[in-house]
Amino acid sequence: MDEQQNIAILGIGLMGASLSLGLKKRGFAGRILGYARRDETRIHALESGVADEVFADPSEAVREADIVVICVPIWTIAKLAGQIVPALKPGAVVTDVGSTKSELLKTMEPLFKDSTAHFVGSHPIAGSEKTGIEAGDPDLYQGRLTVVCPSEGASVISNLWKAVGSEVVEMSPEEHDAMLASTSHLPHMVAAALARSVTDGDPAKKADFCGTGFKDTTRVASGSADMWVDIIDTNRAALETELDRFHEELQGLIKILRDGNGDDIRNWLETAANDRNQILELNRFLKR
Repeated sequence: MDEQQNIAILGIGLMGASLSLGLKKRGFAGRILGYARRDETRIHALESGVADEVFADPSEAVREADIVVICVPIWTIAKLAGQIVPALKPGAVVTDVGSTKSELLKTMEPLFKDSTAHFVGSHPIAGSEKTGIEAGDPDLYQGRLTVVCPSEGASVISNLWKAVGSEVVEMSPEEHDAMLASTSHLPHMVAAALARSVTDGDPAKKADFCGTGFKDTTRVASGSADMWVDIIDTNRAALETELDRFHEELQGLIKILRDGNGDDIRNWLETAANDRNQILELNRFLKR
């Protein structure tokens, strides 16, 4: 990646701030141009060095940018793109960090149809239940996997994510959405459903009786609802398929509880433990 480039980051929360800090930590010498809606965020971005310049208008933030990274909820990505396309430099490459790709890319295609700039979908598989610029982590993307959708300008975006320590893989939007529905979106929905089920509308009643099991299994349920409502909305069919499969698993467990014996329960638990252990053993990106 050209270290003298200008990179605009639209949305300076966890993902955007972490990208900027990660680039700066690894020697990026170009300018980081930030956009944020809130005055407090813009002030914090300048004072903390997250951005070299900040703007209240996204079009102003991108005018001199060679690369634009949109770090906001998925449907807001499309809205911002519609605003900035007329202001983009010829040949600029725009990407995002959204957790779904198919619906977004369909929306982006007509926006960029008559532009000399290019949109490349990407998704770094990294994050936290924490939000906001204060949660920025220069190592958030280090040793993580990032998906980039094949298209013109994809090499530029691949190099961007490699520059902050990510390993990059190319996948079609459809492939990506089906995979993430299983590995990311389903776990989040299950964690949220578990939190709702345990509290049963009265958190105070059970709070002191919840141990680390509740804390660990529901951690991601504390994530941003604004972000997750867009993820669910743009990946409904794939997520429905995974929820149906999960429902079948729960029905199988209920049948074991009704009709099975201790050995059936043990086998079910041992299979689950073995499956989880294999995932963690084989996964190259959860070692740190």
